[in-house]
Amino acid sequence: SVCFDTETTGIDVFTADLVGLSFCFTAGEAYYVSLPAGRSECLEVMKEFKAFFQSDQIQKIGQNIKYDLLVLRRAGIELKGISFDTMIASYLINPSERRHNMDDLAEEYLKYRTITYKELTGTGKNAVPITEVPLDRLAEYATEDADITLRLHNVLSPLLKKNELVD
Repeated sequence: SVCFDTETTGIDVFTADLVGLSFCFTAGEAYYVSLPAGRSECLEVMKEFKAFFQSDQIQKIGQNIKYDLLVLRRAGIELKGISFDTMIASYLINPSERRHNMDDLAEEYLKYRTITYKELTGTGKNAVPITEVPLDRLAEYATEDADITLRLHNVLSPLLKKNELVD
């Protein structure tokens, strides 16, 4: 299994362009792939990942994986092998909680404060598009997302089993 995350230019799946992909196989060790800015160039590179994303044999873990599924679909890739979504797991474990985002889950379950999107891109007149964030900073942010999501999976999965919520 592998945890992955997409980085995009926005939150609207119908207009957001892919910027990068992060992958984590082992807690504490994650990788970032920066994608070309042009849509056609990006789609060409994404062909290299098609077999991975469309494999039923590789279990995929994510946070709000529905978003990633839709972004990948726009890139011509049908995501298969989805095995775990930390956002859904959080909701099942604690449905009365209003926040199930990764930053809040990291603080609650891992006692870890993540780099926030606002910290990455800035706010107000100092805000920059994600495409203008320095590559090393973007890679740090993206790999942290994949790593933390895998760590959350490792905590939430046993809680789902303990509370008989797997089915």
